[in-house]
Amino acid sequence: MSELTAAEEDFLDTVLLDYHYADKPIPAGVMAELDQIAAPWPGRWLLPSKPGDRKRVIELCAGPGGWAEGLKTVLGLTAYDVVGVDMSADACATAVAAGHVRICADITKLDPEHPALRETVGVIISPPCPSFSTAGKRAGLLRSNICILRDAIAAVGEAGGFIRLDEVCCDELYPDLEDDCPLCADFGYHEGYAPRNGQTWDDVRAMLDGLTDPRIGLMLEVVLWPLALQAAGAPIEWMVMEQSNNLPEEILEELSVEFGGADWFRTTWAILEAADLGVASRRKRAFMIASRYRWVTLEPPKEPLPTTTMAEALGWDEGERVNTRGQRPVDPATGRAKGGNTYSADKPSWCLTGKTRTWVRERDGLRLTPAEAGVLVSFRASYPWQGSRSSQFQQSGDVVCPAVAAYVLGVLHGVDWERRVRDYLTGLYHYDDLWTDEPWPEEYDLAV
Repeated sequence: MSELTAAEEDFLDTVLLDYHYADKPIPAGVMAELDQIAAPWPGRWLLPSKPGDRKRVIELCAGPGGWAEGLKTVLGLTAYDVVGVDMSADACATAVAAGHVRICADITKLDPEHPALRETVGVIISPPCPSFSTAGKRAGLLRSNICILRDAIAAVGEAGGFIRLDEVCCDELYPDLEDDCPLCADFGYHEGYAPRNGQTWDDVRAMLDGLTDPRIGLMLEVVLWPLALQAAGAPIEWMVMEQSNNLPEEILEELSVEFGGADWFRTTWAILEAADLGVASRRKRAFMIASRYRWVTLEPPKEPLPTTTMAEALGWDEGERVNTRGQRPVDPATGRAKGGNTYSADKPSWCLTGKTRTWVRERDGLRLTPAEAGVLVSFRASYPWQGSRSSQFQQSGDVVCPAVAAYVLGVLHGVDWERRVRDYLTGLYHYDDLWTDEPWPEEYDLAV
Protein backbone atom coordinates (compact mmCIF):
# COMPACT_ATOMS: atom_id res chain seq x y z
CA MET A 1 0.00 0.00 0.00
CA SER A 2 1.42 3.37 -1.00
CA GLU A 3 1.79 5.92 1.77
CA LEU A 4 2.89 9.54 1.80
CA THR A 5 6.15 10.41 3.52
CA ALA A 6 6.09 12.63 6.59
CA ALA A 7 7.33 15.56 4.48
CA GLU A 8 4.60 14.95 1.91
CA GLU A 9 1.96 14.78 4.63
CA ASP A 10 3.19 18.08 6.06
CA PHE A 11 3.11 19.73 2.64
CA LEU A 12 -0.41 18.43 2.00
CA ASP A 13 -1.60 19.72 5.39
CA THR A 14 -0.21 23.14 4.53
CA VAL A 15 -2.01 23.15 1.18
CA LEU A 16 -5.26 22.13 2.83
CA LEU A 17 -5.07 24.85 5.48
CA ASP A 18 -3.68 27.69 3.35
CA TYR A 19 -5.68 27.10 0.17
CA HIS A 20 -8.19 24.27 0.05
CA TYR A 21 -10.18 24.92 3.24
CA ALA A 22 -9.66 28.66 2.84
CA ASP A 23 -11.27 28.51 -0.63
CA LYS A 24 -8.23 30.17 -2.20
CA PRO A 25 -6.82 29.30 -5.65
CA ILE A 26 -3.87 26.93 -5.47
CA PRO A 27 -0.78 28.47 -7.17
CA ALA A 28 0.55 26.62 -10.22
CA GLY A 29 3.83 25.79 -8.48
CA VAL A 30 2.03 24.28 -5.50
CA MET A 31 -0.23 22.25 -7.76
CA ALA A 32 2.79 21.01 -9.68
CA GLU A 33 4.25 19.70 -6.43
CA LEU A 34 0.93 18.02 -5.60
CA ASP A 35 1.02 16.38 -9.03
CA GLN A 36 4.50 15.09 -8.29
CA ILE A 37 3.42 13.63 -4.94
CA ALA A 38 0.29 12.02 -6.42
CA ALA A 39 2.01 10.74 -9.59
CA PRO A 40 0.83 9.23 -11.81
CA TRP A 41 -2.56 10.43 -10.57
CA PRO A 42 -3.58 14.09 -10.65
CA GLY A 43 -2.53 16.13 -7.62
CA ARG A 44 -6.05 17.50 -7.19
CA TRP A 45 -7.13 14.01 -6.14
CA LEU A 46 -5.04 14.31 -2.97
CA LEU A 47 -7.47 16.99 -1.81
CA PRO A 48 -10.76 15.96 -0.19
CA SER A 49 -13.88 16.66 -2.19
CA LYS A 50 -16.13 19.58 -1.40
CA PRO A 51 -19.91 19.73 -1.87
CA GLY A 52 -20.63 20.10 -5.57
CA ASP A 53 -17.31 18.65 -6.72
CA ARG A 54 -17.40 16.02 -9.45
CA LYS A 55 -17.19 12.43 -8.25
CA ARG A 56 -13.96 10.62 -9.05
CA VAL A 57 -13.88 7.65 -11.41
CA ILE A 58 -10.93 5.66 -12.75
CA GLU A 59 -11.09 4.04 -16.18
CA LEU A 60 -8.66 1.15 -16.74
CA CYS A 61 -7.57 -0.14 -20.15
CA ALA A 62 -9.34 3.04 -21.18
CA GLY A 63 -8.41 3.15 -24.86
CA PRO A 64 -9.29 6.12 -27.07
CA GLY A 65 -12.46 7.14 -25.27
CA GLY A 66 -15.47 4.92 -25.91
CA TRP A 67 -16.70 4.82 -22.32
CA ALA A 68 -15.96 8.50 -21.75
CA GLU A 69 -17.85 9.52 -24.91
CA GLY A 70 -20.79 7.38 -23.84
CA LEU A 71 -20.82 8.98 -20.41
CA LYS A 72 -20.33 12.63 -21.40
CA THR A 73 -21.32 13.05 -25.03
CA VAL A 74 -24.20 10.58 -25.33
CA LEU A 75 -25.68 10.61 -21.82
CA GLY A 76 -24.56 14.11 -20.94
CA LEU A 77 -23.44 13.04 -17.45
CA THR A 78 -20.80 15.58 -16.46
CA ALA A 79 -20.83 14.99 -12.71
CA TYR A 80 -17.76 12.71 -12.89
CA ASP A 81 -14.05 13.50 -12.87
CA VAL A 82 -12.76 10.57 -14.95
CA VAL A 83 -9.07 9.68 -15.22
CA GLY A 84 -8.21 6.92 -17.68
CA VAL A 85 -5.17 4.63 -17.85
CA ASP A 86 -3.95 2.80 -20.94
CA MET A 87 -0.68 1.35 -22.26
CA SER A 88 -1.15 2.51 -25.86
CA ALA A 89 0.47 5.88 -26.50
CA ASP A 90 -1.69 6.36 -29.63
CA ALA A 91 -4.94 5.55 -27.82
CA CYS A 92 -3.98 7.93 -25.02
CA ALA A 93 -3.15 10.65 -27.57
CA THR A 94 -6.54 10.18 -29.23
CA ALA A 95 -8.38 10.43 -25.93
CA VAL A 96 -6.44 13.52 -24.84
CA ALA A 97 -7.08 15.20 -28.19
CA ALA A 98 -10.79 14.54 -27.61
CA GLY A 99 -10.67 16.18 -24.19
CA HIS A 100 -10.35 13.13 -21.94
CA VAL A 101 -7.70 12.63 -19.23
CA ARG A 102 -5.21 9.83 -19.75
CA ILE A 103 -2.26 8.28 -17.94
CA CYS A 104 -0.10 6.13 -20.21
CA ALA A 105 0.85 3.21 -17.95
CA ASP A 106 0.46 -0.50 -17.24
CA ILE A 107 -2.39 -0.87 -14.73
CA THR A 108 -0.79 -3.99 -13.23
CA LYS A 109 2.15 -1.85 -12.10
CA LEU A 110 -0.04 0.64 -10.22
CA ASP A 111 -1.15 0.50 -6.60
CA PRO A 112 -4.97 0.56 -6.27
CA GLU A 113 -4.61 1.78 -2.68
CA HIS A 114 -2.66 4.90 -3.62
CA PRO A 115 -3.59 7.85 -1.35
CA ALA A 116 -4.75 9.86 -4.38
CA LEU A 117 -7.50 7.27 -5.00
CA ARG A 118 -9.13 7.38 -1.56
CA GLU A 119 -12.27 9.15 -2.85
CA THR A 120 -12.88 7.03 -5.95
CA VAL A 121 -16.55 6.09 -6.43
CA GLY A 122 -16.45 4.12 -9.69
CA VAL A 123 -14.23 1.83 -11.77
CA ILE A 124 -14.58 1.30 -15.53
CA ILE A 125 -12.44 -1.41 -17.09
CA SER A 126 -12.15 -2.99 -20.55
CA PRO A 127 -9.41 -5.65 -20.46
CA PRO A 128 -8.06 -6.51 -23.95
CA CYS A 129 -10.06 -9.37 -25.44
CA PRO A 130 -7.79 -11.23 -27.96
CA SER A 131 -7.12 -13.97 -25.41
CA PHE A 132 -10.81 -14.89 -25.41
CA SER A 133 -12.06 -13.61 -28.77
CA THR A 134 -12.51 -15.78 -31.86
CA ALA A 135 -10.36 -13.19 -33.66
CA GLY A 136 -7.45 -14.06 -31.34
CA LYS A 137 -5.66 -17.25 -30.31
CA ARG A 138 -8.16 -17.92 -27.48
CA ALA A 139 -5.54 -18.92 -24.92
CA GLY A 140 -7.97 -17.64 -22.30
CA LEU A 141 -10.20 -20.62 -22.97
CA LEU A 142 -7.54 -23.20 -22.05
CA ARG A 143 -8.47 -25.05 -18.87
CA SER A 144 -5.03 -24.51 -17.30
CA ASN A 145 -5.24 -20.74 -17.82
CA ILE A 146 -8.81 -20.58 -16.51
CA CYS A 147 -7.76 -22.40 -13.32
CA ILE A 148 -4.85 -20.03 -12.72
CA LEU A 149 -7.07 -17.00 -13.26
CA ARG A 150 -9.84 -18.33 -11.00
CA ASP A 151 -7.37 -19.04 -8.19
CA ALA A 152 -6.02 -15.49 -8.38
CA ILE A 153 -9.52 -13.99 -8.41
CA ALA A 154 -10.45 -16.10 -5.38
CA ALA A 155 -7.44 -14.71 -3.50
CA VAL A 156 -8.63 -11.09 -3.78
CA GLY A 157 -11.16 -11.32 -0.93
CA GLU A 158 -8.61 -12.74 1.50
CA ALA A 159 -6.00 -10.16 0.54
CA GLY A 160 -8.52 -7.35 1.00
CA GLY A 161 -9.95 -8.66 4.27
CA PHE A 162 -13.37 -9.68 2.98
CA ILE A 163 -13.65 -13.31 4.13
CA ARG A 164 -16.35 -14.19 6.68
CA LEU A 165 -16.41 -17.06 9.13
CA ASP A 166 -18.80 -19.74 7.92
CA GLU A 167 -22.11 -18.84 9.57
CA VAL A 168 -23.17 -22.48 9.52
CA CYS A 169 -20.09 -23.37 11.54
CA CYS A 170 -20.95 -20.70 14.13
CA ASP A 171 -24.51 -21.99 14.38
CA GLU A 172 -23.31 -25.55 14.92
CA LEU A 173 -20.70 -24.64 17.53
CA TYR A 174 -22.84 -22.09 19.39
CA PRO A 175 -26.52 -22.88 18.73
CA ASP A 176 -27.69 -20.68 21.65
CA LEU A 177 -25.39 -17.78 20.82
CA GLU A 178 -26.92 -14.34 21.29
CA ASP A 179 -23.82 -12.14 21.35
CA ASP A 180 -20.70 -12.06 19.18
CA CYS A 181 -19.19 -15.43 18.37
CA PRO A 182 -16.16 -16.09 20.64
CA LEU A 183 -14.45 -17.97 17.83
CA CYS A 184 -14.66 -14.85 15.66
CA ALA A 185 -13.18 -12.85 18.52
CA ASP A 186 -10.33 -15.34 18.97
CA PHE A 187 -9.40 -15.11 15.31
CA GLY A 188 -9.56 -11.32 15.29
CA TYR A 189 -12.53 -10.88 12.99
CA HIS A 190 -13.72 -7.30 12.60
CA GLU A 191 -17.32 -6.49 11.72
CA GLY A 192 -17.80 -10.03 10.44
CA TYR A 193 -14.61 -10.13 8.34
CA ALA A 194 -11.33 -11.91 8.85
CA PRO A 195 -8.19 -9.77 8.97
CA ARG A 196 -6.33 -9.25 5.70
CA ASN A 197 -4.11 -12.28 5.14
CA GLY A 198 -0.95 -10.27 4.52
CA GLN A 199 -0.77 -10.76 0.77
CA THR A 200 -0.01 -7.60 -1.17
CA TRP A 201 -1.73 -6.89 -4.46
CA ASP A 202 1.57 -7.62 -6.19
CA ASP A 203 1.55 -11.02 -4.46
CA VAL A 204 -1.92 -11.73 -5.80
CA ARG A 205 -0.89 -10.62 -9.29
CA ALA A 206 2.15 -12.91 -9.07
CA MET A 207 -0.23 -15.88 -8.89
CA LEU A 208 -0.80 -15.32 -12.62
CA ASP A 209 2.81 -16.05 -13.59
CA GLY A 210 1.91 -19.41 -15.12
CA LEU A 211 -0.46 -17.96 -17.74
CA THR A 212 0.52 -18.62 -21.35
CA ASP A 213 -0.75 -15.16 -22.33
CA PRO A 214 -0.28 -12.34 -19.76
CA ARG A 215 -3.30 -10.48 -21.17
CA ILE A 216 -5.57 -13.13 -19.64
CA GLY A 217 -4.49 -11.91 -16.23
CA LEU A 218 -5.98 -8.47 -16.80
CA MET A 219 -9.35 -10.00 -15.90
CA LEU A 220 -8.05 -10.16 -12.32
CA GLU A 221 -7.95 -6.35 -12.26
CA VAL A 222 -11.75 -6.28 -12.71
CA VAL A 223 -12.23 -7.25 -9.06
CA LEU A 224 -8.82 -6.36 -7.63
CA TRP A 225 -9.20 -2.60 -8.12
CA PRO A 226 -12.73 -2.19 -6.69
CA LEU A 227 -12.07 -4.36 -3.63
CA ALA A 228 -8.65 -2.80 -3.03
CA LEU A 229 -10.29 0.63 -3.09
CA GLN A 230 -12.94 -0.61 -0.67
CA ALA A 231 -10.26 -2.04 1.62
CA ALA A 232 -8.50 1.34 1.59
CA GLY A 233 -11.69 3.07 2.69
CA ALA A 234 -12.65 4.67 -0.62
CA PRO A 235 -16.41 5.31 -1.07
CA ILE A 236 -16.49 2.93 -4.05
CA GLU A 237 -20.03 2.46 -5.39
CA TRP A 238 -19.84 0.64 -8.73
CA MET A 239 -17.80 -1.13 -11.39
CA VAL A 240 -18.54 -1.71 -15.08
CA MET A 241 -16.60 -4.05 -17.36
CA GLU A 242 -16.48 -4.95 -21.06
CA GLN A 243 -14.90 -8.09 -22.48
CA SER A 244 -15.21 -10.61 -25.34
CA ASN A 245 -18.52 -12.44 -25.48
CA ASN A 246 -16.44 -15.65 -25.37
CA LEU A 247 -15.39 -14.95 -21.78
CA PRO A 248 -16.18 -18.16 -19.88
CA GLU A 249 -19.20 -17.81 -17.61
CA GLU A 250 -17.29 -19.46 -14.79
CA ILE A 251 -14.97 -16.43 -14.74
CA LEU A 252 -17.96 -14.11 -14.47
CA GLU A 253 -19.33 -16.26 -11.65
CA GLU A 254 -15.96 -16.21 -9.85
CA LEU A 255 -15.92 -12.41 -10.05
CA SER A 256 -19.47 -12.29 -8.70
CA VAL A 257 -18.50 -14.48 -5.73
CA GLU A 258 -15.71 -12.09 -4.74
CA PHE A 259 -17.93 -9.03 -5.04
CA GLY A 260 -20.62 -10.78 -3.04
CA GLY A 261 -18.14 -11.74 -0.33
CA ALA A 262 -17.35 -8.04 0.12
CA ASP A 263 -21.07 -7.33 0.48
CA TRP A 264 -21.62 -5.69 -2.89
CA PHE A 265 -25.35 -5.46 -3.38
CA ARG A 266 -25.69 -6.76 -6.94
CA THR A 267 -23.57 -8.19 -9.77
CA THR A 268 -25.10 -8.72 -13.19
CA TRP A 269 -23.89 -9.35 -16.74
CA ALA A 270 -25.20 -9.71 -20.27
CA ILE A 271 -24.06 -10.22 -23.86
CA LEU A 272 -24.91 -7.10 -25.88
CA GLU A 273 -24.93 -6.68 -29.67
CA ALA A 274 -24.05 -3.14 -30.77
CA ALA A 275 -26.30 -3.32 -33.84
CA ASP A 276 -29.31 -3.93 -31.55
CA LEU A 277 -28.60 -0.55 -30.01
CA GLY A 278 -28.63 1.25 -33.35
CA VAL A 279 -24.88 1.16 -34.05
CA ALA A 280 -24.00 0.80 -37.74
CA SER A 281 -21.70 -2.18 -37.16
CA ARG A 282 -21.94 -5.50 -35.39
CA ARG A 283 -20.02 -6.04 -32.19
CA LYS A 284 -21.05 -8.61 -29.61
CA ARG A 285 -19.47 -8.16 -26.20
CA ALA A 286 -19.94 -9.26 -22.58
CA PHE A 287 -20.68 -6.48 -20.10
CA MET A 288 -20.74 -6.71 -16.33
CA ILE A 289 -22.00 -4.32 -13.67
CA ALA A 290 -21.20 -4.64 -9.97
CA SER A 291 -23.17 -2.27 -7.74
CA ARG A 292 -22.51 -1.81 -4.05
CA TYR A 293 -25.76 -0.09 -3.06
CA ARG A 294 -28.33 -0.32 -5.90
CA TRP A 295 -30.23 -3.18 -7.45
CA VAL A 296 -29.23 -3.17 -11.12
CA THR A 297 -30.25 -5.64 -13.81
CA LEU A 298 -28.30 -5.59 -17.07
CA GLU A 299 -29.86 -7.35 -20.02
CA PRO A 300 -30.36 -6.66 -23.72
CA PRO A 301 -33.05 -4.04 -24.40
CA LYS A 302 -36.48 -5.61 -24.90
CA GLU A 303 -37.03 -3.61 -28.07
CA PRO A 304 -33.90 -3.18 -30.22
CA LEU A 305 -33.31 0.32 -31.53
CA PRO A 306 -33.89 0.91 -35.27
CA THR A 307 -31.23 -0.72 -37.41
CA THR A 308 -28.70 1.56 -39.08
CA THR A 309 -27.00 0.17 -42.17
CA MET A 310 -23.41 0.81 -43.12
CA ALA A 311 -24.58 2.60 -46.27
CA GLU A 312 -26.84 4.90 -44.26
CA ALA A 313 -24.07 5.70 -41.80
CA LEU A 314 -21.57 6.58 -44.53
CA GLY A 315 -23.98 8.23 -46.98
CA TRP A 316 -23.60 5.52 -49.64
CA ASP A 317 -26.25 4.51 -52.17
CA GLU A 318 -28.12 1.26 -51.72
CA GLY A 319 -26.70 -1.84 -53.31
CA GLU A 320 -23.05 -1.27 -52.42
CA ARG A 321 -20.87 -4.19 -51.29
CA VAL A 322 -17.71 -4.21 -49.23
CA ASN A 323 -14.66 -6.33 -50.00
CA THR A 324 -12.70 -7.27 -46.89
CA ARG A 325 -9.99 -9.63 -48.17
CA GLY A 326 -9.04 -8.65 -51.70
CA GLN A 327 -9.46 -10.81 -54.78
CA ARG A 328 -10.02 -14.44 -53.86
CA PRO A 329 -10.87 -17.54 -55.93
CA VAL A 330 -14.51 -17.84 -56.94
CA ASP A 331 -16.50 -20.80 -55.64
CA PRO A 332 -18.19 -22.28 -58.75
CA ALA A 333 -21.09 -23.53 -56.62
CA THR A 334 -22.06 -20.07 -55.38
CA GLY A 335 -20.48 -17.74 -57.92
CA ARG A 336 -18.91 -15.78 -55.06
CA ALA A 337 -15.39 -15.53 -53.74
CA LYS A 338 -14.30 -18.27 -51.36
CA GLY A 339 -13.81 -17.24 -47.76
CA GLY A 340 -16.78 -14.90 -47.53
CA ASN A 341 -14.80 -11.78 -48.28
CA THR A 342 -17.69 -9.50 -49.33
CA TYR A 343 -20.87 -8.33 -47.66
CA SER A 344 -23.73 -5.96 -48.38
CA ALA A 345 -23.51 -2.42 -47.04
CA ASP A 346 -27.32 -2.42 -46.77
CA LYS A 347 -26.93 -4.07 -43.39
CA PRO A 348 -24.87 -3.12 -40.34
CA SER A 349 -21.16 -3.51 -41.03
CA TRP A 350 -19.28 -6.61 -40.01
CA CYS A 351 -17.41 -6.24 -36.73
CA LEU A 352 -14.46 -3.90 -37.16
CA THR A 353 -10.90 -5.03 -36.36
CA GLY A 354 -7.46 -3.64 -37.09
CA LYS A 355 -7.69 -5.29 -40.53
CA THR A 356 -10.62 -3.06 -41.43
CA ARG A 357 -8.01 -0.71 -42.90
CA THR A 358 -7.90 -3.01 -45.95
CA TRP A 359 -11.68 -2.94 -46.62
CA VAL A 360 -12.76 -1.32 -49.87
CA ARG A 361 -16.03 -0.51 -51.57
CA GLU A 362 -16.29 -3.19 -54.24
CA ARG A 363 -17.69 -0.94 -56.99
CA ASP A 364 -14.80 1.51 -57.13
CA GLY A 365 -12.11 0.33 -54.69
CA LEU A 366 -12.71 3.27 -52.33
CA ARG A 367 -11.03 2.56 -48.99
CA LEU A 368 -12.57 3.36 -45.65
CA THR A 369 -11.04 6.25 -43.74
CA PRO A 370 -10.30 6.13 -39.98
CA ALA A 371 -13.07 8.71 -39.47
CA GLU A 372 -15.57 6.46 -41.28
CA ALA A 373 -14.47 3.48 -39.19
CA GLY A 374 -15.10 5.57 -36.08
CA VAL A 375 -18.57 6.53 -37.31
CA LEU A 376 -19.39 2.85 -37.84
CA VAL A 377 -18.73 2.22 -34.13
CA SER A 378 -20.78 5.33 -33.17
CA PHE A 379 -18.09 7.99 -32.75
CA ARG A 380 -18.71 11.45 -34.16
CA ALA A 381 -17.10 11.99 -37.57
CA SER A 382 -14.78 14.67 -36.20
CA TYR A 383 -13.30 12.45 -33.49
CA PRO A 384 -9.54 13.16 -33.47
CA TRP A 385 -7.98 9.73 -34.06
CA GLN A 386 -4.20 9.81 -33.57
CA GLY A 387 -1.30 7.63 -34.71
CA SER A 388 -0.66 5.78 -37.96
CA ARG A 389 -3.48 4.63 -40.20
CA SER A 390 -3.04 1.09 -38.89
CA SER A 391 -3.12 2.29 -35.30
CA GLN A 392 -6.25 4.35 -35.84
CA PHE A 393 -8.12 1.39 -37.31
CA GLN A 394 -6.89 -0.84 -34.47
CA GLN A 395 -8.26 1.66 -31.96
CA SER A 396 -11.70 1.71 -33.58
CA GLY A 397 -11.61 -2.09 -33.71
CA ASP A 398 -10.82 -2.42 -30.01
CA VAL A 399 -12.89 0.41 -28.55
CA VAL A 400 -16.19 0.22 -26.68
CA CYS A 401 -18.93 1.74 -28.86
CA PRO A 402 -20.05 5.01 -27.19
CA ALA A 403 -23.73 4.19 -27.80
CA VAL A 404 -23.35 0.82 -26.06
CA ALA A 405 -21.34 2.37 -23.25
CA ALA A 406 -24.16 4.88 -22.80
CA TYR A 407 -26.69 2.07 -22.50
CA VAL A 408 -24.67 0.23 -19.83
CA LEU A 409 -23.90 3.38 -17.83
CA GLY A 410 -27.48 4.59 -18.26
CA VAL A 411 -28.81 1.35 -16.77
CA LEU A 412 -26.33 1.63 -13.92
CA HIS A 413 -27.28 5.21 -13.08
CA GLY A 414 -31.01 4.84 -13.70
CA VAL A 415 -31.18 7.52 -16.40
CA ASP A 416 -33.34 7.62 -19.55
CA TRP A 417 -30.69 6.08 -21.78
CA GLU A 418 -32.98 5.22 -24.71
CA ARG A 419 -34.05 8.78 -25.52
CA ARG A 420 -30.48 10.04 -25.30
CA VAL A 421 -29.01 7.21 -27.36
CA ARG A 422 -31.72 7.66 -30.02
CA ASP A 423 -31.07 11.40 -30.19
CA TYR A 424 -27.32 10.88 -30.45
CA LEU A 425 -27.57 8.25 -33.19
CA THR A 426 -30.13 10.29 -35.13
CA GLY A 427 -27.73 13.21 -35.17
CA LEU A 428 -24.85 10.91 -36.12
CA TYR A 429 -26.48 8.75 -38.79
CA HIS A 430 -29.72 10.46 -39.81
CA TYR A 431 -29.05 14.16 -39.38
CA ASP A 432 -31.51 15.11 -42.14
CA ASP A 433 -34.30 13.41 -40.19
CA LEU A 434 -34.00 16.13 -37.57
CA TRP A 435 -35.41 18.65 -40.05
CA THR A 436 -38.69 18.71 -41.97
CA ASP A 437 -40.43 20.99 -44.43
CA GLU A 438 -42.93 21.98 -41.76
CA PRO A 439 -42.78 25.70 -40.89
CA TRP A 440 -41.38 26.53 -37.47
CA PRO A 441 -43.86 27.60 -34.78
CA GLU A 442 -44.26 31.37 -34.46
CA GLU A 443 -42.45 31.43 -31.13
CA TYR A 444 -39.31 30.28 -32.93
CA ASP A 445 -39.61 32.70 -35.83
CA LEU A 446 -36.56 34.85 -35.18
CA ALA A 447 -37.55 37.28 -37.98
CA VAL A 448 -40.54 38.49 -35.99
